[in-house]
Amino acid sequence: MKLPSPLPRLRLPSLVFAVFAAACGTDPAAPVDRSRDDGVRAAADVSPAAVPEAAAAVLSGNAQAVAAASFLVPPGAPLAPFVEARLYAIANIAMHDALNAIQPRYERYALTSAAAPGASPAAAVLSAAHDAIIAAAPGAQAATDQWYATAIAPLIGRSGVIEGISIGSQAAAAIIARRATDGTAGGGVAPYTPGAAIGDYQFTFPFNTPTFDFFGTGGFADGSVWGATVTPFAVSSTTQFRAPPPYGASSNPAAVLTTQYTRDFLEVQALGCTTCPARTAEQGEIALFWVESSPAAWNRIARTVATQRRLNAWDIARLFALLQMAQFDVYATTMESKYHYDFWRPVTAVERAATDNNPATAPSAGWEVVAFPTPPIPEYPSAHASAGGCAAAVLNAIAPGPTTFTATSQSLPGVTRSFSSVTAAARENALSRIYVGYHFRHAVEVGLQQGTAVGRHVATTTLRPGSGR
Repeated sequence: MKLPSPLPRLRLPSLVFAVFAAACGTDPAAPVDRSRDDGVRAAADVSPAAVPEAAAAVLSGNAQAVAAASFLVPPGAPLAPFVEARLYAIANIAMHDALNAIQPRYERYALTSAAAPGASPAAAVLSAAHDAIIAAAPGAQAATDQWYATAIAPLIGRSGVIEGISIGSQAAAAIIARRATDGTAGGGVAPYTPGAAIGDYQFTFPFNTPTFDFFGTGGFADGSVWGATVTPFAVSSTTQFRAPPPYGASSNPAAVLTTQYTRDFLEVQALGCTTCPARTAEQGEIALFWVESSPAAWNRIARTVATQRRLNAWDIARLFALLQMAQFDVYATTMESKYHYDFWRPVTAVERAATDNNPATAPSAGWEVVAFPTPPIPEYPSAHASAGGCAAAVLNAIAPGPTTFTATSQSLPGVTRSFSSVTAAARENALSRIYVGYHFRHAVEVGLQQGTAVGRHVATTTLRPGSGR
């Protein structure tokens, strides 16, 4: 899926015009979010009396980035999480760098200009988020302009606001320039031809129909070159944390004959289909609860953790920036592993069980996943599990301590689940991919391990405490 080319940031006079338009009585409509609005409401609910102004600005800017994500694709089109994570990372890095140019507490990522100690932190954060969002998601400009005019209006007339707007714009321009040639513009989509061996990934329905045969190869596989072409934010390369071979086997046909694969096959065959009677009601709830986008879901959990820990603006901005950089990098890492091994999905494995040379497996007529369709990418390792493991590692590193919390889900509205820790949430997130029918247990276990390794690396090597640049 093609990403929009970055647009030049708004010039300072344009931003100032928006500021004074808001101050002089313009009543812009609320930000438009075509897919998810819980984050925007959460930011709007933050009381300046309870949360410092700059911290509220960070939460608001982060929420607007989430609201803008739906504009990365045409209305109704699916948004790949690895594309979504890029927008969140860019916006939150811009806010982080802007704050640390005003009062250096952590290393900056992209901004190299001199410090601006007299600038307004809130104005800098809001302007950084505004410029970064509209550059990374041009379709969201109208909604983001409206959000910005409303958010910055209360600051008008205060000392340091113009300077804050300037440093925020510089921070956004710096990260946009750094990511302008990061290999994501083509969406990582390219012709893909499935292998012919047992255990090799095959196009899954409906992506194996003529409607999706964009390249004349028989179907569609998403992000097939993403892991090979994109530039990570923090890991050295997408191969740095490559997963080991599936089931430790020398080939996919050999993997299908292992005892562990047989056990995993029987488990997902019994639990992961729409009509599977062995799946409990709670397992079914878990399956659907975690279907939603990982970057958005873990962003929401990070907001909860930040609020519980009463983090200041600098720490919140750093937490969001590290989380979303790590999310981007773990998706790139996992996609590289997926297409390196090209292992088949359970829906294919069940369908072809009679010809897999494993006498302990057998097909099930009409077997289909709980949340149709199966994502059109190879199975191993689980990117969803990797994303959860990665997020938990970042949260544990940056905001450690006991964290009992509740979470909601956009893929299962009205349901709330409680967790004793972010590690427990990541574990449940990983297991959900078995219950929904997308993955074998080995893939989610390895995904958790891979994600944890990436998250720890990003959290300990990037945006470290210090005086910045």
